[in-house]
Amino acid sequence: MSLPPVQRLCLTLVLGALCGCGLPHRADVAESLSEIDEGRLRAHVEALCAIGPRPMEDSVATARTVAWLRHTIEDMGLTVQEEAVPVPPAAGQLTATVRRESADPDSDDEELVFPLYFASYGSRVLSGLSQTLRDDGWDVLGYAMTGAVNATEPATVPNLLVEIPGTSDRPGLIEISAHYDTVPGCPGADDNSSGVAAVLEIARWFTFHPPERTVRLCFFAGEEQGLLGSEVHVANMLARGDEVVGLLNLDSVGMATDAPDSQLAPIRIVFVTWMPSTGDFITVIGDWNSGPLGNLFEAAIETYAPELPYYSANRIGGMFDDGYRSDHAHYWWAGIPAIFLTDTGEMRWDTYHKPGDVPAALDYGFLRQVAQATGAAAQELARQ
Repeated sequence: MSLPPVQRLCLTLVLGALCGCGLPHRADVAESLSEIDEGRLRAHVEALCAIGPRPMEDSVATARTVAWLRHTIEDMGLTVQEEAVPVPPAAGQLTATVRRESADPDSDDEELVFPLYFASYGSRVLSGLSQTLRDDGWDVLGYAMTGAVNATEPATVPNLLVEIPGTSDRPGLIEISAHYDTVPGCPGADDNSSGVAAVLEIARWFTFHPPERTVRLCFFAGEEQGLLGSEVHVANMLARGDEVVGLLNLDSVGMATDAPDSQLAPIRIVFVTWMPSTGDFITVIGDWNSGPLGNLFEAAIETYAPELPYYSANRIGGMFDDGYRSDHAHYWWAGIPAIFLTDTGEMRWDTYHKPGDVPAALDYGFLRQVAQATGAAAQELARQ
């Protein structure tokens, strides 16, 4: 029997509420989480942004980023493994047909030509480019691809993988991920230096408080070009037969504000999904299969980071296109439980994918609470 969409959503909400779980408060975990440091989080974000924009096809910026990440991780006494991700060849030249706002309707249109890398990106980058052009006073009439280019030397960039061995023989892996690339022209403080900084600080914390089950930290390449790093990683995991009990994916987790009407929403359905209008929360997004993992993460917030507001899109996230906008999507498609943690990006801040995404704009207290909740959830999942 197939339920109508609205009834299916209502049923999902009810079942999600019924399946919630609480966590016992462990004093040792609570005390250790105070070691997750706001100053180090800020320093990581600033160091990454000092490298500049890090699009996948920029081999110099990517090499500098990978070297910095490797040095930072190895300084913790951890070992870094690399996983090769092919860089797609440039598909062509992008030409935007534009006209100045309020121009004479009979005036000639103009054409603006952009570097080849824009051709490799999807609608998210084109949307950001369109907004930038509008901000500069242009009406965007359309885009065209011209001048196809064939790559002569296939290139790769690495995913970086770090395993924290479990202290017991409990089977399976827990994964925590963040992508380290940015779109062109954007330093990427929130998207996604914030997520990378949180995973690095969680890695440092785990070296002092090892989990009972092995945790693998994943720093993915090529998220902005279509989730390429996570696509390769999930394919490799399936080929090896890795048993992953859950993924916690952090993507844009450092922006928060208590300003009224600061939060937009992709959709609001009365009694089903109604995102708050103040952008001071972290969003927990899971598909139906990931419901228990989402419940555990929300319980970790309530137990170990109770001052962190959150909005639950647990179980229903897979019903909306916006729910698939990061590396967790390949886990969902493979049937692996995964949750997407995000401050919602352009639904909250107007420098999304723009040069203004800088370290000074982030709320590092908020980022610290997200990192604490993520570490606590991983520790709890490692015990189960």
